[in-house]
Amino acid sequence: MKKFIKAFSFIVIILFALSLFGWVSVHIQKGDKDFGFLNEPVKFMYSFLDQFNKSVEEVKKLSPTFLPIWKEFEPVNKLEEDVHILYSYSPYNLVRKVAIKNLKDDKTVYTWDIQESASRWDRLVNPYVLPNKDLIYFFTDRTGLRRIDSLGNIKWKQDKYLAHHSLNIDSAGNFWVCSKKPPKNSTSGTYKIDGRKVFYADDMISLIDAEDGKILFHKSITNILKANHLENYLLQANTAMDPIHLNDIQPALKTTKYYNEGDVFLSIKQSSILVHYRPKTNKVIKIIEGPFSAQHDIDFYNDSTLSIFNNNSYPQWTKQTKAKPEKKEKLANAGNFYSNIVQYDLSSGEFSFIGEKVFRKNKIFTSTEGLHEFINDSTYFIEEQNVGNYWIIRNNEVIYHDVFRSSEEGHCHLPNWARIIEGDF
Repeated sequence: MKKFIKAFSFIVIILFALSLFGWVSVHIQKGDKDFGFLNEPVKFMYSFLDQFNKSVEEVKKLSPTFLPIWKEFEPVNKLEEDVHILYSYSPYNLVRKVAIKNLKDDKTVYTWDIQESASRWDRLVNPYVLPNKDLIYFFTDRTGLRRIDSLGNIKWKQDKYLAHHSLNIDSAGNFWVCSKKPPKNSTSGTYKIDGRKVFYADDMISLIDAEDGKILFHKSITNILKANHLENYLLQANTAMDPIHLNDIQPALKTTKYYNEGDVFLSIKQSSILVHYRPKTNKVIKIIEGPFSAQHDIDFYNDSTLSIFNNNSYPQWTKQTKAKPEKKEKLANAGNFYSNIVQYDLSSGEFSFIGEKVFRKNKIFTSTEGLHEFINDSTYFIEEQNVGNYWIIRNNEVIYHDVFRSSEEGHCHLPNWARIIEGDF
């Protein structure tokens, strides 16, 4: 009986408290009574669910191509000359634009409205503008290449293979693109090991005619490796499902002592190698391995030197770690890893680093994607993709550092492999 009375009393108290809360809430909403310090806590409590639902709706509306801006972020702009950049962005969900911006004054010089529909997650990556303002572009892992005119009218489409990562022009004015067999995430390669069959995503290289979109050359990375007795590199990745992960094709625009016009340098992320390949003969000239990991973006620094954006990260991201020792022990310390630029001298086979101190000082690091481009011998552009930052560094001094702000307060646009361009627009 005592337990019943105790329980009944507890219920009465709870009902009284709820009734009191309801009465106070009504009068606070009406504004006809003042409850002093209780006003704000009660407002918070009765409006919590509405605010929560509103926040959920805002998150749903927010484009996945927006990134939060660091609170401590302070822009730098010491540019003395115009620097034009070609980049893509999403003003809001399902809409994509490409623009030329002058970083010196932050003014937009020209804009293309992409008429092709896009889903929330679709990214228009690494577009290329021609002298007549025609634009070559693709939605990464969803479409092949497209060419539109200066007003956005389509000239041709190539959808036999999906394009991804980078787009580079060759000496004849045609375009090399990293490609895949559709649909996205499909199985395109296989091998046997220890009696079992393994299926994986193969990558391809494709050369596309700039005038009509026809495929001029197409080759599987697996077939290239196998033909050159290098298929062992498929086993060096940390994942069997995506053992290649091609992320750049840099064509040689002329013949030198170290390569022929028409050769291409391929960046293969998962095994952290560069492949010097000659399409005319289907021969791998050289495999380049060195002090870089999960690299992106190969460029020619000069006729005898390659420059590489070194992510300096895991080829396949992992959070696995050994347990922290229970007792204090002296551990071998490899230090902090940041991204950097690695140069490779084709004549000597030696590696060197560019701007490593400034990368460390500013903690520049992007685990995936990212790129660099030399504006001149002493000045280079960096896209720190994962956090949305753009940098221009001259003689180890940061002369530009900013993000491209979106329409959503506190957010910037996700970088999509921007490109430094020259000329009048």
